[in-house]
Amino acid sequence: MLMLWRLPRSGSFLALAIWLLCGLPHSSGGEFLAENPRHLRQLKAQVRAAQFLSKATFGPKQDDIESLAERIGQIGYRRATSEWIDRQFALPPTSHQQVALDIIDLDGRQPDQDQIGIANYRYQAWWHIALTGEDQLRQRVAWALSQIFVIGDSGNNFNNNDKRAIGGGEETIPDWMGMSNYYDMLAGGADGSYRELLEQVTYHPCMGVWLSSVRNRKANLNQGRFPDENYAREIMQLFSVGLYEMHQDGRLKVNDNGELIPTYDNAQIKELARLFTGFKYKHNASNSFYVNLNYGEPMQIHIQEHDNNYNYSEEPGAPASKTVFGTTLPPLPDVLTAEAIGEEIDAGLDAIADHPNVAPFICRLLIQRLVKSNPSRAYLQRVTRIFNDNGRGQRGDLKAVVKAILTDPELYRGQRLIRRTGPLRLQVVTRGTEYSRLREPINRVTALIRAMRPTSDYGGGYMMLSAAIGNDLEQMPFRSPSVFNYYLPDFQPPGELIGYTPTRRNPYDSLFAPEFQILNAVSSNRTINRLRSFCLNRFVQYSMRKGRCRISFDLAPEIELARDLENLDTILERFDLLLCNGTLRESTKTIIKDAVIAETTGRDWMNVDRVEQMLLAVVICPDCAVEQ
Repeated sequence: MLMLWRLPRSGSFLALAIWLLCGLPHSSGGEFLAENPRHLRQLKAQVRAAQFLSKATFGPKQDDIESLAERIGQIGYRRATSEWIDRQFALPPTSHQQVALDIIDLDGRQPDQDQIGIANYRYQAWWHIALTGEDQLRQRVAWALSQIFVIGDSGNNFNNNDKRAIGGGEETIPDWMGMSNYYDMLAGGADGSYRELLEQVTYHPCMGVWLSSVRNRKANLNQGRFPDENYAREIMQLFSVGLYEMHQDGRLKVNDNGELIPTYDNAQIKELARLFTGFKYKHNASNSFYVNLNYGEPMQIHIQEHDNNYNYSEEPGAPASKTVFGTTLPPLPDVLTAEAIGEEIDAGLDAIADHPNVAPFICRLLIQRLVKSNPSRAYLQRVTRIFNDNGRGQRGDLKAVVKAILTDPELYRGQRLIRRTGPLRLQVVTRGTEYSRLREPINRVTALIRAMRPTSDYGGGYMMLSAAIGNDLEQMPFRSPSVFNYYLPDFQPPGELIGYTPTRRNPYDSLFAPEFQILNAVSSNRTINRLRSFCLNRFVQYSMRKGRCRISFDLAPEIELARDLENLDTILERFDLLLCNGTLRESTKTIIKDAVIAETTGRDWMNVDRVEQMLLAVVICPDCAVEQ
């Protein structure tokens, strides 16, 4: 795969970069020299800590690796990581709304100010929280959930600065903050109940706009009007059960003819479309179905527009209730009340959440977003068992599910850690295809910045990137191009997978690579050029809504080491641990060292050049791009 990009600083380094990008078969990863057996155990714990933190945070930092590794040495991997998860979920959620407001206030502006591109503050807040937030696990899970319960900012008025009175002396939040409000809802629900989160998503006005359930009216046959089916379809296809029935280990069920079994049909879509009628924006004083936008509070039900089970025509004789996945919902009274409608919707959501497909469907998506693209049957079985019962009789406990995903042995089985002698060292051996995934572009950027001891020159120490980087990465928070996310969970790059057959561990007899859907010649070129700029400048800089923000890397320790060529191995080991979790092959390290030495001999500030070029080579190599 030849990629055209700007020449870094010399032709030979360009050749090195292209060679690295072509990739080699994965086998042996990195090696870490040990001073004694005790040091070897510490190195092993550090590699395991880095591997775990790369999946549970937006990128490991050296101090965090050392802290977790020390705890792993004291009480073991599973207990240490489980303890870390409990501590993380005990932290209060960092609010995207509040951080955006704080930055606006720092800039001396107002959240409803006109003509300043106010909506961009939500991106600034997201980046700051991802890069600096203490509640890293909650925010990383929220990022995963945002790619399951998808909305995008192309909806009606999502970027406006308008706000409006809703009676009782209250005002709505400015429209642009609705997306941040939705994201905060996901972050708050990351350790809650799946069923509760499904309800919050259903009632959130941003989802109401995105999938047109707000102002969804009951049918009127005389006028040829029927309920909108958009949310009814997607709550099943994307948010709960998927298209086909599944075993608990992820395998798809088939009927006697060997055909896949659909989870729902058009009749079920119509039933749910009737259920999700009557939603309107919350207002304290007006009873109108068409009250103005309010993106900050759950939608209300307008009784007169909720389907009353009279077969759309207000005539008696039709079935007095609706059916969801074989469950008959409570009948509605002749005189509708908001309480009765709420109970009916609750029962419908219960029926969806209790469907046996929910556990394998949702757990697979979470594993893909947190750990690997192709979870094994056994991995899925173990996690779905926790989804179905957390050990205390509770179904859909997301905190327990996340802990099951992140403490499962399959998270670290992509690497074998082997003790070698002559000299004493730790060797990392990667297991390859079924244990790996292509890193999301967003996570490649956050991991790089967090690892480089960053500081910001922006007031208050805010670390922010602008939405412009999304043009390079083909991915940006809040900007999903469709309800199907940036990529499909079942995406397969075109062409044959030559020389590889999925093992029997795989539930689908096929391999998927979601992130490759946005990897193309253009996005690869732009992403690598962006990473090149970050590494060779040793800072990330973007224009904000007011001024600019420069996030500087502190590479002083590595630059000092680079004065002596004997220290290049030490520098590469550091970058390997932080950015590749120990998988940077020794052959790759040798090529990097040889090229860097050749390119920097006899040059002024050659130690600075060495560090910059080594960092760039590591960041763009396959061992960093593909996560084990």
